[in-house]
This record gives sequence, C-alpha cells and structure tokens, in this order.
Amino acid sequence: MPLPGTPRNPSRCAALTRRSLLLGGIAALSACGLPQQGPTTTAVLEAAEEKTFLMIEVDDAIARTLGDPPATSVADLSLDPSAAPSEAVGIGDVLNIRILEAGSGGLFATANGGAGGTDFQDVTVGRSGRIALPYVGEIPVVGRTPVQIEDLIVENLRGKAIEPQALVRIAMSSGNRAVISGTVGSPGPFQLSLSGDRLSAAIAAAGGSTHPAHETTVTILRNARQARARLSDILLRPGNDIPLQRDDLVVLSHEPPRYTLSGAVGQPDTYRIETPRYSLLEAITAAGGARDERANPAGVFLFRHESRRRLGRAGIPALDTYPITDAGLPTVYRFDMSRPETQFIAQRFLLADGDAIFVTNAASISLGKLLSLFDLGAGAVNRAQSITE
Repeated sequence: MPLPGTPRNPSRCAALTRRSLLLGGIAALSACGLPQQGPTTTAVLEAAEEKTFLMIEVDDAIARTLGDPPATSVADLSLDPSAAPSEAVGIGDVLNIRILEAGSGGLFATANGGAGGTDFQDVTVGRSGRIALPYVGEIPVVGRTPVQIEDLIVENLRGKAIEPQALVRIAMSSGNRAVISGTVGSPGPFQLSLSGDRLSAAIAAAGGSTHPAHETTVTILRNARQARARLSDILLRPGNDIPLQRDDLVVLSHEPPRYTLSGAVGQPDTYRIETPRYSLLEAITAAGGARDERANPAGVFLFRHESRRRLGRAGIPALDTYPITDAGLPTVYRFDMSRPETQFIAQRFLLADGDAIFVTNAASISLGKLLSLFDLGAGAVNRAQSITE
C-alpha cells in the first residue's frame, strides 16, 4: 500500500514535470523575444500608428485608384520661347539660292542668252555671318529669314540685273538641331523643322531604342535643367511627348526597372520588372512564391515612396500629418492574402521601379525557432501532450 503523498503513477508524474518545464521554458524565452527575419506584421502595424509612414490597407477601391504604378514624366520641362526652332539663318547654315532675271542677255541669262536664272548651291554662312555672291557682293545674313535675304539680294542687284528675283532656302540649319545619343540605333544630330518635332519622332528617326521601352530611360538636358522618364511612359502618355527645342540633348540609357523581395518567400532577391504591367502576384511568384510553412498570408507589404499629389487624387486624407522626403511620402501597402478577393486585387496592383516587397513570418515561426534552441521539434510537444492524456 503506497504511503500517503506518494504518486500512484510515477511515470505519468515525470511526464507532467517534463511538459511543465518545457512549456515553462518556452513561455519564459518567448517573453524575451526571438530573432526575426525582418519586422513582424504586428511590428509594422504598430509602427504605422506612429505616423512615420502612411499605411494603406489595399482593397478593390485602392487597386482602382493606386493600382497603376506612378508614371514618370518630362511634361514639366518648360519650353523656352527663345529656343524654339527658328527660320532665322545662323552661322554654319547652308543655303541654296536661285537668282532669276526677267529679260534675255542679263547677268544671269541662260547659256543661249535667253531669260533664266542661276543656282548657287550649298552656300555656307561663314563665321563673319556673311555670304558672297557674284554681282551681289558680300551681304550679312545671320539673324535674317530667307525672305529678308531674298529682298537684300534683289536690292543689291538693282541697276545690274534685269528685273531680278531671288529664291533662298535653308538646306541645312546648324542652329535648329537637337542631339539624340545613347542606346539608339543611329545616334547623332536631329534636324528640327519649323513646324516642331516631338520627342518620339526624334527617337524614331534615330533608329529607336535598342532595348524594350519599359527598360529605357530618356533624359532630356535643356539649358541647365533636365527631366527623366521611361520611354514607355513617353510613348503611351501624350503629355510626355513634348516638342524638342534647339540644342536639346536627349540621352537614352538602359535602366531595367527592379524590385526587391524579401521575407518568407522561396528566393529573396532583387528582380527585374519583366513587363510594363507587372503585378504584385507575378512578382511573388517569380521568387518561388510565399513559403507555406513560414509566411503570414495577412502580412504582405509593399514599400514605396509616393507623391502627395497622387495620393490626394486617390482620396487619401490627412496627408500633411506624414513626413515627406525628396523621394516622396513613405507609403506601405498591406495585402491580406488570407482573403480570397485579395488574390484578384494582387493581380491588378502593378509594381514600379524601386518597390520593396516584404512577406512576414507567421506567428508559429517564433515557436519553431524557440524549439530549435532545445533541439526539439513540434513532435516533442505533441508527445508530451499525449503522455498527459
């Protein structure tokens, strides 16, 4: 007969003691915290309450208003009226001139002595700003239009030629030019017409980009200012297809847009945005998808700098309460992928260059890390539980 106070089942008592020690140790170490691979969902949500960045819960309405990526633009590059293509002749211009006479036997008569005219091709305007023609002499032409030069030639021939007339055409203007360089088929000067030439026309005349439009950045240097935009945004948005001006330098460069994906995904890394309309769902899939055993489906976050104007147009309130940097307003979009409808939303929400995506760990991952400190797995807890039952 067992003595009073003696356990009836010593082995069961020992199991209970081991389970108590195990779960007690887990509780104690959990309170101390475990190393995490980036912020937890809770940490991101708590930080958002401090208004160090703007948190946006993505739903169908947000996908409709902010789902397209921010467009790059050169539309704000102001025009300089003094740099518009001009019909005034400049130094280095090449002129084609034809002088006509009404009667036969004149200075510019045909070979058989009849009425006619003489052509002066490829007359270059020298550094002095003047040109020289037979019987006309040297005349100043810089700053004058072809019509004004015609009148000057006729005036200088009065009393020498029979009812003279002149026709002047600018064959090549050294002043009415822009330069297209970089990753184009045929870089070099581009002659600007007086009617005005659009940026897309100049790029096409230079052979177009040697890389896909969404991977090509176009930089325009105008006087001391510059503007940059994706070639795809220039081609698809009419407001970006601005008129070129004299002495503009247009540089095309190959700069593929990229995004960074980290956290509980198969292959964290920096990836290219493969197409002009590349969705969040495609981006996560390209990295092997979220890891089933680690990822928190309610904790998919996209980090981006947004412009206040774009957010304001989307109806986001109280934007003045958030800090803003040179890059824009720090914004975090949260996708709760545990909701079925978010799968469709993630297909429509498109990435922009420089986006960062982070998939948080599930809460159970902290327990798994803790058990690894004891060289135990989840089975150890299950076995301890089964012993007590």
